[in-house]
Amino acid sequence: MNLYEVTLHGTDSMYLLAPTKYRALELVGDYVADAGQPDMLQTGTFVVRQLDLSEEQILRPEKCRACPLNE
Repeated sequence: MNLYEVTLHGTDSMYLLAPTKYRALELVGDYVADAGQPDMLQTGTFVVRQLDLSEEQILRPEKCRACPLNE
């Protein structure tokens, strides 16, 4: 299994475990469809990034990586 970060519209991030990037997208698609927004992935901007589990890291959404920790 791989860990993926999916950032929607540059603001909200989800973290999920999936065997492939394609499966991660399927899972996110199912999740947003169940939340009542089935076309979010077709009309919105999203970024899928595989995270390296061999490195220590603090999981912070993409929009927060450039922000100072004390804000």
